[in-house]
Amino acid sequence: MTTELASYSSVLASAASVYESATSVLATATVKATSKSMSLIAAQAEATMSYYSLAQAAATITDPGVASSVSAQAAVASAYMKKLYDDNANYGGNAPNLAGNVALLVVMSIFLAIQLIYGAIYKNWWFFTCFTLGLILEVLGYSGRIWSNKNIASFDAYVLQLVCLTLAPCFLMAGVYYTIGEMTIIMGQMYSWLKPMQYSMIFIMCDLIAIALQAAGGAVAASALDVLDSTRGGANIMVGGLAFQVFSIGLFQFFWYVFLFRCYKSYKKYGDDCFDPQYASVRRRKIFLVYIGFISFAVLLVFVRSIYRLIELAQGFSGHLADTEIYFFILEALMMSLAICLLLITYPAAVYGRNTKIKVDKSVRALFENTQWLENARWFKFMQKKKDLSDGADSYKQEEEKATAPL
Repeated sequence: MTTELASYSSVLASAASVYESATSVLATATVKATSKSMSLIAAQAEATMSYYSLAQAAATITDPGVASSVSAQAAVASAYMKKLYDDNANYGGNAPNLAGNVALLVVMSIFLAIQLIYGAIYKNWWFFTCFTLGLILEVLGYSGRIWSNKNIASFDAYVLQLVCLTLAPCFLMAGVYYTIGEMTIIMGQMYSWLKPMQYSMIFIMCDLIAIALQAAGGAVAASALDVLDSTRGGANIMVGGLAFQVFSIGLFQFFWYVFLFRCYKSYKKYGDDCFDPQYASVRRRKIFLVYIGFISFAVLLVFVRSIYRLIELAQGFSGHLADTEIYFFILEALMMSLAICLLLITYPAAVYGRNTKIKVDKSVRALFENTQWLENARWFKFMQKKKDLSDGADSYKQEEEKATAPL
């Protein structure tokens, strides 16, 4: 009992010292951030003093009835201390799991190393640049979460993981958009409602808008956190950015599946001859169909992740989704890890073949000139020529059969 009371006295003395220092600073503080910070420190110290003085009293009171009443008051004071902590703690006071986040950091670092090796071998610079930037952000994000495990109160660690993991998919998707442009060339531009570079131009612009909104929202929220203000305004801006990102990925999928459907319809009717003959060797590779499936699934995984992030931020930084890490591991980490893995397994340049160059016209003219009629005319001419040759072969065969028929 003596040791316990001495411990109470020590904590009380420390809290009283902190309270005195905080109120002293408050008396002369002119900066808003300092005032808010010191007010919180003073409130926490005061709550600590209240709880431990009541606990100390409960330990020395011999009257059972009075002791019970004081213990009840101490319980109320303890709940208030916890509320003060939870309301102002990163991750709702739940430190990120160290083992899980270290494992994810290792996985993303391996992905980044593989990506760098691919880049050195295939030199597919557009996809390489976008994907590398996205993976660097993933690595930084999980580094921030590990830092937060060691120091949950660190403002810099919290902002690092929040910003990096929120923005990383935008860069990864920018690589996918360019890849889809290459796919329209491999199959034939007449099957696509958009030109090859229009996929990159339109949807990368959408991503830039989403990035700008999310970065602006993150900056507003960070400033609010720094002065212990409400982060709701910043969160709302980030929600707008994420909502726009969800919309753009959904729109992209619409164009992508229309393209695939039109290719499938033509293939069922004419076979592979209806596609651009220049890239027939690419389409004959067994991995090509797997590649199409993996791209589609990877984009769907990023879409699911973005919807999760949208709902999470709509609830706020202290909402149930934000404070419950199992949702993060499944709907953020797992979705992104699988998507990245699928795209590295079927790395675009490796699927096409090392010596195959897909030339995407990046000129302004190629972006805006309407050449769809020309593509359709070329395709029609090609198919008509094939039909004429086929008809000619049939006629020759019939004449030969007539000439060799018995009288």
